[in-house]
Amino acid sequence: MKRIFLAAALAAVTALAGCQTINPLTGDTIQVTDVQSAAVAACSFLPTAETVAAIIKTDDAKLATATAIAEAICHAITVKPSSGAVTLFSITTVPKVNGVPIKGSRV
Repeated sequence: MKRIFLAAALAAVTALAGCQTINPLTGDTIQVTDVQSAAVAACSFLPTAETVAAIIKTDDAKLATATAIAEAICHAITVKPSSGAVTLFSITTVPKVNGVPIKGSRV
């Protein structure tokens, strides 16, 4: 089962091989697939191409490389919310990087 998910993730990365975004802050080209591959390697999470492109467009100097973006995504999806008051309803928050909701799947 795990191999099926890994194969699907690799197929998605390959399909998006031509996707790239220009970092507006530095003018450097960042390959969306480089960010996706780094995130899969770091935390077994494959962010969508749209998510990666939106993060790049936030113009954050700390997120000027594929590795830095992948690390920020991995940190956002693994941070546990602090425990607060107990309520009858569970509120889940969508993880975000620079205000961009993180969409993708675990692989």
